[in-house]
Amino acid sequence: MTGLVQVGNSAAAIETFLGAIRLETGAPSADRRAGHVVAHLRRPQDGDQYAEAGLKDLIALAERRREKPPLFVSYFTADTPYEALAERLRLSLDRFGLPHRIEAIPSRGSWVANTGLKAAFIERVWQESDGPICWVDADAEVLRTPYFVFDNPFDFSAVQRHGWYVMSGLIYLNKTEGAGAIVRRWNELCRANPHVWDQVLLTLAWFQTARERDLSTLWMNDGIFRFPRPWLRDLRDRVLYYPRQKKMRPFIDQKQASRSLKAFVDGSKKRENERGSDDLSEGFMTALKVYDFSFDARIETIFRA
Repeated sequence: MTGLVQVGNSAAAIETFLGAIRLETGAPSADRRAGHVVAHLRRPQDGDQYAEAGLKDLIALAERRREKPPLFVSYFTADTPYEALAERLRLSLDRFGLPHRIEAIPSRGSWVANTGLKAAFIERVWQESDGPICWVDADAEVLRTPYFVFDNPFDFSAVQRHGWYVMSGLIYLNKTEGAGAIVRRWNELCRANPHVWDQVLLTLAWFQTARERDLSTLWMNDGIFRFPRPWLRDLRDRVLYYPRQKKMRPFIDQKQASRSLKAFVDGSKKRENERGSDDLSEGFMTALKVYDFSFDARIETIFRA
């Protein structure tokens, strides 16, 4: 493992990165009307801090120009349609001059098993890297420079919806002990639970890690992603919403090819014991929303009965 060379993980570096967005002491309520919880600083001994932000502040945070990018990483399963999609990702990264490492990995024969490879790959690349890394799904493309992961001082960053739904299409891991703790636990959970979606196990790994140690997290708004939709909606947003900052102009085009390619990779096999984000229990979702680390989060407790 290379040495830890974190991008300024101090409170001062985090406050500078957040700009006009201010940290508060304590934990947010489940009511998100005040804004999106964009940052959380877990301090088990000294008390937590968090920051909420409205859309305009989130847009300013995402678009603020910064200097040093992380290493963008991805993999694709060989001899599947993902290979051509990964080449498009590579070309988009090159278009913006972003450093990257994209590898081919043999398929395990099912979509869920293949997604479980993600944690092992990311841990290996994180261990081998000299600095922060940023995972991007192989079926995605970069639409514009994602400055929100440049010079990012947080241990961990991902997209979160509704205060509990973590999306693993983009994952930032600083070169810090906190990031290393998350990715190691995530890989362990994926190996032990191959029937559970990787983004659920990432959520559990984050929660268990934050329960035990100091950890800083940047939660990005899902507006950084463009999801498949009719072209008329794209036109409407470009004309009416983006110029007035009523929506965030996306940075990453998430093609969600897994929805059409899952059957191809699975060879038409159905796994009845698959568990995903929609299977999470109300208790675990509430604990995530209000940062209640007294919840005993384990594989046995996070799903509905």
